[in-house]
Amino acid sequence: MDELSIGRWADAYARAWEQADADAVVELFTPDASYRSLIFDEPHLGRDAIRAYWGRATASQSDVRVWLGNPLVDGNRAALEWWTVLKEEKGEVTLPGCLLLEFEAGRCARLNEYWHLEHTAVYPYEGWGRIAEGDTQATKAGAARWISAWKKGWEALDPDPIVAVYEPDALHRSAPLRHPEAGGIAGYLDRCFPDERNVRSRFGVWAASGAHALTVYTATLNDASEGGEVTIAGCDMLRFSDKGLCAEQRDYWNLSLGRLPDGHAWPA
Repeated sequence: MDELSIGRWADAYARAWEQADADAVVELFTPDASYRSLIFDEPHLGRDAIRAYWGRATASQSDVRVWLGNPLVDGNRAALEWWTVLKEEKGEVTLPGCLLLEFEAGRCARLNEYWHLEHTAVYPYEGWGRIAEGDTQATKAGAARWISAWKKGWEALDPDPIVAVYEPDALHRSAPLRHPEAGGIAGYLDRCFPDERNVRSRFGVWAASGAHALTVYTATLNDASEGGEVTIAGCDMLRFSDKGLCAEQRDYWNLSLGRLPDGHAWPA
């Protein structure tokens, strides 16, 4: 799959959502496709299950507007950021997220997604969804260092290894509906690490092309700010500089109470 083909698929997906057309959306998937609408849930398997899910999900939605980021394409994989503003019975809702897509013969065979929700209308910020050109091999190397530094630093609650793989002026958004973190990555870690204990994590590089990589992660930890034991699963759209350091991070994640079994929320 190339960027043009992915772009056409994405446009059809957005149009089907805006028109609440479940029949149109299932045509974008293979007959036995896996569609995981929440990373902690079991996937919807096959076109009939996907059609039923879409019918339920869109039944109460109206005035749906979908924005799409530039796709990050790596072989048969593509990461696609999306941002939706719609109306439900209680008012306007904003849903930004990221799709992890795997294709077979032009149709999606596997979809995993991470998303956030806000009960008001919020529109995409300047620079959201952009993908830059760059040296793919250097990006892959930078992403490998990034996931290693995050695992080491997070589990030890030591910010130094993590800060070392970022540019000094790197732009860090810990969620799409938050402003860039004051103080960058160092400010974010200084704010979060005091509340966290007993971290166990897993990271991977899911796709890379040009200056961008999409990494995925899961972590179980005790987080005082969330009331105790939690599992976090997410993905990060990362832009790397020519020096192989992270220059921009856009984080999408979901959280579940309790420590879930290893691999439960891993994209597959």
